[in-house]
Amino acid sequence: MKNLIINLFTALIFLLWPLEIFAQTVFKTADGIYTTREIRDKIKVGERTTLQIRAASNLPGKLTIEVAKTDKVKITYFKKAKANSMDEAIDYIDLIAVVLRSGPKDIKLELRSPNPAPWTDDNQWGRVEAKITIPENYSVLVEAPLFDVTAVGPFESMVIPSSLGRINIRNVTRRLEVSTTNRRLDVSDITGEISLATSNSVLTAKNLVSLDKRADIENENGDIRIRGFTGELYVEGSYGRIQLSDLYITGRRNIIKGMSGPIELEISGIDKAQLRITNRFEDIEINLPDTTSAAFTLVVAEGGKIEVSNIDFVTKLIEHNRMNLVSGKGKSIISGSVRGSGNIYIRGYDD
Repeated sequence: MKNLIINLFTALIFLLWPLEIFAQTVFKTADGIYTTREIRDKIKVGERTTLQIRAASNLPGKLTIEVAKTDKVKITYFKKAKANSMDEAIDYIDLIAVVLRSGPKDIKLELRSPNPAPWTDDNQWGRVEAKITIPENYSVLVEAPLFDVTAVGPFESMVIPSSLGRINIRNVTRRLEVSTTNRRLDVSDITGEISLATSNSVLTAKNLVSLDKRADIENENGDIRIRGFTGELYVEGSYGRIQLSDLYITGRRNIIKGMSGPIELEISGIDKAQLRITNRFEDIEINLPDTTSAAFTLVVAEGGKIEVSNIDFVTKLIEHNRMNLVSGKGKSIISGSVRGSGNIYIRGYDD
């Protein structure tokens, strides 16, 4: 009888023990790299429509977020370490915690590690690599500065206020806000409020629609490449090329600012809008339909030139470094100026 009671007690402890403890087998995958087996967790969302992801400031990793027809938030993940020995790797992995829980109004995913962390450089680290599945049209907040994020919606909103990771996001229907540093930023199929910023890398965007509020897109020391945009936009870049194609421009506050990098625009349409383009030390090139109705004000510095081709226009002013002209009925306003060395080219095409 005594043995039976002990066995039952032991079985009860086993059932109540956190599942992660038994999943935390660690094995070596490469020279100095150790990992757990795949660990899983899930939670029903109920009435909650937001997922908040927060990671320790010294914990790196990778997040993949996708949607499905589900009433749960699900996560599968690995905890990994680079260390000098198995024992040291286990110590690192044991210090990392992944906690999925429900709050009063949202679901919370917490990625925890001690501060300061025992790993100090690229030769030693602990990290988390996770795949998260959430319901369609959920809102997501990611505060995980050292994580790369790949996310494919539809999401209602995606907000990443500050990151040092690479970001790739697709299909957001109401709001996208991303700010990262020194890493590539790629987004596509975005509608609604748009705010994008990075530096020292490439920013690419495809199929953006921002009709109710001006989109804000900035990159310092890197290229900006946008293909497919409808609405009103502010674009600012420095020491990188600005390439914008298939633009349908609306609104009165469209601004494109460059410095020490060429600006190349392909406008598919401009609807009673106002567009101002400024650059320093490099050219501005604007390609637009030859039926465009706009008033142009174009200015270059000494030594620069202005060329207009393949579009019918009436000249209002011509000086050695300034040209004012009108095509069609002049329903939109387009101004371009280059300070320092650089030229302006306006080219019409048959739409």
